[in-house]
Amino acid sequence: MESNNFHFIRFLAASLVIVGHVYPLNDRRDVIEQWSLGLFPSGHIAVCIFFVISGYCVLHSRIHSSSSFSYLMKRVLRVFPGLLIALIFTVFIVGSITTTLPLSEYFTNRNTYLFFDNLKLYPFNHTTLPGVFEQNPHSGVNGSLWTLTYEFTMYIFVVVAVFLFRSKWQWFLLAFCAFFILYCFFFEPLQGNRILPIIHLNIFHLIDFGIYFALGMLFYVYRHLIVLNGRWALAAFGSWMLMYLIADAGYLPLAAIMWVRYFSLSYMIMYVSMIKGPLNHFGDRGDYSYGIYIYAYPIQQMIITFWGNEMSPFQQILLAFIFILPLAWFSWHIVEKPALKFKLYFR
Repeated sequence: MESNNFHFIRFLAASLVIVGHVYPLNDRRDVIEQWSLGLFPSGHIAVCIFFVISGYCVLHSRIHSSSSFSYLMKRVLRVFPGLLIALIFTVFIVGSITTTLPLSEYFTNRNTYLFFDNLKLYPFNHTTLPGVFEQNPHSGVNGSLWTLTYEFTMYIFVVVAVFLFRSKWQWFLLAFCAFFILYCFFFEPLQGNRILPIIHLNIFHLIDFGIYFALGMLFYVYRHLIVLNGRWALAAFGSWMLMYLIADAGYLPLAAIMWVRYFSLSYMIMYVSMIKGPLNHFGDRGDYSYGIYIYAYPIQQMIITFWGNEMSPFQQILLAFIFILPLAWFSWHIVEKPALKFKLYFR
């Protein structure tokens, strides 16, 4: 793939997840969420960035794979080894250090091991461990893992999309446009906690993340036709901000801000991603974004457990980075990178 800043932007997005979680974990209001009229929490920004870049890179991976099986195996190797070790670390190290139960009771409790249900990516909502973080404002052990389910669902969507549209991507574009228009019309009914059976996915989140992912795919398909430049990026940002003025004045619903944001944010991300410069080599020493993402939440919860939530958000974020970065280094060099070598067997 051409030179880009994907590693750097993913690293920033993973870091933004830490920033985004520090507020709800301490029962404080997210500053960015307040500025955006409650429409765009910090953590959600990060996830949207991930999905745009993922749509671009994952479609590239599928098209350059010999088969759907080969492609899916590469996706499995990218996600599951790191996730498994993170779950083991959380259950046996984080849990044993922070549980209020006697260790014998903690390790013989059936619910301790049900946490590994998260490895299925479609779990029955196993988000807590016995006696762990129960005194914190929120008792969730790793509130980042839920988005991995949506990410992997998009990997499967790519298989279907390539099968249907590989030689006729213009039909994919038309299908996307038609779907987006319907989505805007039925936006209100799709809100809420409507869950798809079996896979336990929130319908609105699936569509919301899926649109960003599909836009990333379209940027890949039409990468030779789409012009990426600073003026257009500023125009995209300006149109997004303009929608706040229009919607806040009552001329359009607040949802219109989100509709414009899909395209504006996606264009801005892709523009910054393709800028040539030294940041193209940011990931040469390792891709730490996934490690940051899967270890940040339990570490931040541990900080609140041992230091309380009297510490300022900035201090908590700084302390979290001190603990998380070594774990991210370990995850990449000891787990993720060695696992990716097995991709050779699926070419």
